[in-house]
Amino acid sequence: MRGTLLLFSVTAFAADLTPDKALEIPAGSRSEAVVQRARPQTPLPKHTLPEGYTLEWAAAAPLVTHPIMGCLDDRGRLFIGDGVGVNWNKAQLEANPPNRVLLLEDGDSDGYYEKSTIFADKMTFPQGACWLDGSLYVCSPPGLWKLTDADGDGVAEQCKMIVGGFDYTGNAADVHGPFLHPTNGRLYWCHGRKGHEVKQADGTEVHTGLACGIWSCKPDGSDIAWHSLGCGDNPVEVDFTPGGDIMGVQNLYYSQPRGDTLVHWLLGGVYERSDQLKAIAGLPRTLETMPVVYNFGHVAVSGSCFWKRSAFGDALQFMVTHFNTQRLVRVELTPHGATYNARENEFLKLDDPDVHFTDVFEDKDGSLLVVDTGGWFRIGCPSSLMAKPDIAGAIYRIRPAKPAGIIASPAPPGQADLRVCEAIASAANPTPADQQKIMTLLQREDLDATLEHAALYAVMKHGWKVRVVYETANNDAQRRRLLRLAADESPEPAGWALSVTAVCLKRPDKALQKVAGTLLARPGNDPHSIAQILRTHGRNAALEPVIAAYGDQPAVAEVLQDWISGADTGLAHWVLQVLASSTVKPATPLAAALSQQLEKAPTSGLLDALKLCDTGPMDATLQALASDAGQPASLRLKALSLRKGAVLNDETFQWVIRLLQDPTSSAAARIQAAGLLAGSTSDKGRLLQLAPLFSRAGPVELKELIALLRGRLKDAEVGEALTIALSTNPSLASIQESVFRTLYASEQPALFEQKLLPAIQRSEVAMDAKKRTLSPLAAKSMQADPAAGKFVFESGQGSCIACHKIGDKGRAIGPDLSHIGSIRTERDLVESILFPSNTLARDYEAHMLELSTGETHVCVIKSHTAEGVLVADAAGIEKTIPHTSIVSDTTLTQSLMPIGLDQTLPEKSLADLVAYLRSLK
Repeated sequence: MRGTLLLFSVTAFAADLTPDKALEIPAGSRSEAVVQRARPQTPLPKHTLPEGYTLEWAAAAPLVTHPIMGCLDDRGRLFIGDGVGVNWNKAQLEANPPNRVLLLEDGDSDGYYEKSTIFADKMTFPQGACWLDGSLYVCSPPGLWKLTDADGDGVAEQCKMIVGGFDYTGNAADVHGPFLHPTNGRLYWCHGRKGHEVKQADGTEVHTGLACGIWSCKPDGSDIAWHSLGCGDNPVEVDFTPGGDIMGVQNLYYSQPRGDTLVHWLLGGVYERSDQLKAIAGLPRTLETMPVVYNFGHVAVSGSCFWKRSAFGDALQFMVTHFNTQRLVRVELTPHGATYNARENEFLKLDDPDVHFTDVFEDKDGSLLVVDTGGWFRIGCPSSLMAKPDIAGAIYRIRPAKPAGIIASPAPPGQADLRVCEAIASAANPTPADQQKIMTLLQREDLDATLEHAALYAVMKHGWKVRVVYETANNDAQRRRLLRLAADESPEPAGWALSVTAVCLKRPDKALQKVAGTLLARPGNDPHSIAQILRTHGRNAALEPVIAAYGDQPAVAEVLQDWISGADTGLAHWVLQVLASSTVKPATPLAAALSQQLEKAPTSGLLDALKLCDTGPMDATLQALASDAGQPASLRLKALSLRKGAVLNDETFQWVIRLLQDPTSSAAARIQAAGLLAGSTSDKGRLLQLAPLFSRAGPVELKELIALLRGRLKDAEVGEALTIALSTNPSLASIQESVFRTLYASEQPALFEQKLLPAIQRSEVAMDAKKRTLSPLAAKSMQADPAAGKFVFESGQGSCIACHKIGDKGRAIGPDLSHIGSIRTERDLVESILFPSNTLARDYEAHMLELSTGETHVCVIKSHTAEGVLVADAAGIEKTIPHTSIVSDTTLTQSLMPIGLDQTLPEKSLADLVAYLRSLK
C-alpha cells in the first residue's frame, strides 16, 4: 500500500485563529469524509524486531494519507492528525488550512482499522491529540483546540481554540500534543523556538518570548502556565512517570555537533543552548548548565511514550521514534539521584529510506502503534530537501508474544527531596522551616544538578533575597549556588556584589570564581572598583566577561591599555582575545593603544580587536599592511576589510584578483577575495577585467561575485562580457534562476533571455540526468568493498578528508562521519555526494555573515556564546565574531561541499566509499 497517495479537495477557508471564538464547521463540507478498506495484502516492509515480537499493518492508504501524531479514546478508536503532503509556510497554511484529523475504527477488533472518517478538517498542521471527557484536544498552530462530536456521528461540529499565541513557520517545530497528566489532571503540550505571546482568556499575559517550552493548562483552557522553557529547536512529545515526572524528547538541544535529547523537564527549568541564549534572555536561571538525561545524537527524535506493559524487566521503558533513521528505540530508565540514567536499545528498524516515524503510543492490550508519515515532509527534515508526496504513510502495530502487566517501577532515591523542593516552590506561603530545608539541601557538596535546580528555583520563586541567605552560607558550594541567583536579581545594596565577589576571586574554587565574574559583569557596578579588581587579580578567566562588559569605560580601558602595552606578552595576547570576542566598543584610550600596537606588531588577534574601533585614522597603516607582500594573505585581507568604505588601489586590486584565481589559495581566502571585489569595484575597466572570473568561480565565490551585476548591466559591453562568462560556469545551477531574473529584469531582460537562460536550462537538464543515477549507484554501494572505501577516504581521494573527520582522521569543518552509517542509508549518502546542497546537515549550513565593517564571511557557525559567534571557514580556520558586528546572517542554500566530487572518483571507488561510510555505526 505504500506509494499510493489519497488525494482530496480542499475548500478555501480563512480560519478564525482567536481562542475566544468557536469555529463551526458546516456539516457535509468534508469531501470523501468516510473511507473503508479491508486489511492490505501488500507485504510489510523488510524489518527487524527482537524475538517474540511481530509487526503488522494497523492502517494504510487510503485510510490514512500522511499520518502524523495521534491518540486512542476510551472506546479504542484512533484519532490521528493527517497531512495532505504539502510543505506550506504559515501564510499558506492560514489562508487555506489543508490538513485534517481522522477517526479510525476497528469494527472486528482484529487490530486493523477498516474505517476512516474525517473527524475535523481545515486544520493548519495537527500534531497530536488527547481524548478527555468526550472531546478531542488537538495541538495545531497557533494553539490548542477542543473538538467535540456532540451527536456521535464521527464528525466534530464544534472546533474551538482554547489556548493560542504560539507562532510557527510550517516546519513542524511548533505545537505538539497535548498530553494528560495522570495526577494533576492538566493538559501539557510542547512548542518549538518560534516565539510566543500567550495570554489567559481574560487577556492577562502569561509570557511573551522566543523560548521553546513545555506548557500546561486546565482542560477548559484556563490557568495557562509554562513548566519549562529553553533554547532548543523543537521539543516534540512528553509522557509521565508513575510519580508524575515529565520526560520528553527535544530536537537540537545541542549544536555543533547536533544532539537530540531525552530531557527530564523540571518545574521552572530554563534550559540553555550556547548559540541561542537570546531565546531565554530575561528569564531567571538557576543553573548555568541544566541536566539532560540522554543524548541520541543527530537522529531527529519525534514521538515518544512510556511502554507500561513492556516485558523488559522492572526499569521504565521509554519508547522513542527517530524521524530520519527508520528506527523505534527502547530507552531503559533506571533511578539515579533525583532523576534517571538512560540506556538506548534498538527495537524496530524498517529497511526503507522513505519511512519517517513520527509517533508511538501504547494500545490497551499492550501492543504499540507506530506512525510513519511517509515521504512528503521536507522543510523540517535534516536529511534531505527532496519532498516525496507520492510516498504515502502508514500505521504499524507491534505485538508482543506475551503481553505483560503494568510494571511498578521504583522511584529514584532522591525523588522525595525533589518533591519537597517542588512543593515548597509551589506553596503560597512558605514557612521559615521551608526555607531552612532548602538551605540545608544547598549546603550539600554532592548535590546533583536536578536537586540543585529544584532548591534554587524555590529560593527564586519566593524572592528570598540572595544577600540575606548568602550571609548564612556554610561552604563554597552553597555560596556558588546562591551567587548564581544574584546575577539574575535586581541590584543589591551598593557595593555588596563588589565586596563579595572580590573575596570569592581569592578562593581556590574555580567554579565560585567564575560565578563571581558573572556577577561583576552585571550592569550597574562601579567601573573604578572594577578597574581596581582587575589590577589586583590580573589574568583570570573568571574576569573575561567583566572585560567584555566594561571595556568601554575609561577607568577599565586604562588598565587594559597598560596590559596591552606592557612587557607581559601573554597577558597582552589574552586581553586582545577577550576584546576580539567582546560586544562593547573600546573606550578612546584603549583604541589609541590598539592603534599604536598595529604600527609596532600587527597580528590577527589585534586586527580582530580593532573591528569595533574607528579605523579611519589607521587607514594608511592598514593599507601599508595590505600591500606588504611579506605578510600572510589572511592578515592582508583582514587589513583590507577593516578599511571601511575604502576603494582598493591598483596594487591591491590586482593582488586580490590573483588570490581569487590561484588554486593553491585557501577556500576562505578566495571567498573573502570575491567579497572584497564585489564590494569595492565599479569602474568599467575593472569590471571587464573581472569577467573571466565569472566563468570559473566556485558556487560560494560566485554567489559573492554576482553582487557585481546589480546596477552594472546597463553598460552593453560590461553586461555582455559578464553574462557570457557567467553562462559557461559549471556552478550556474547552484544559483536560483529567480536571482538572475531579478538582477536582469530592469536592466537587460533580453540579454538574460538570449544568453543566460539557455545555459541555465542546460544545467537543469544535466542535473535531472544526474538524479537518475542515484538509485543505481546506491544499489552498487550495497555490494561494494568497505575496506577499499576506507582507503579512498584516508588517502584523500575525492577530498572528503579535507572537511570531514572519521575517528582521528580528517578535519572537523563539516559533520563528523564516525557514525554516519547508523543514521544514513546508501541512497542518502550517494545523494549527499552528488547533490551536497540537497542534503545539508542541520547546524552545518553555510552562513553568509555581513559585518558592520563591510566584511563578508562565508562560514559554518560552530557555536554561539555571550561574547560572539565562533565560525569556521572553508579552510578550517576558526574565529570569533562579536554579535554586535554582524549586520545580517543569511543561511545559504549552497553547501560549502563543492558539486562534482563524484567526477573526481571512478564509479567503483565512489561505491566503495559509500559502502565504507554505511559501515560506520
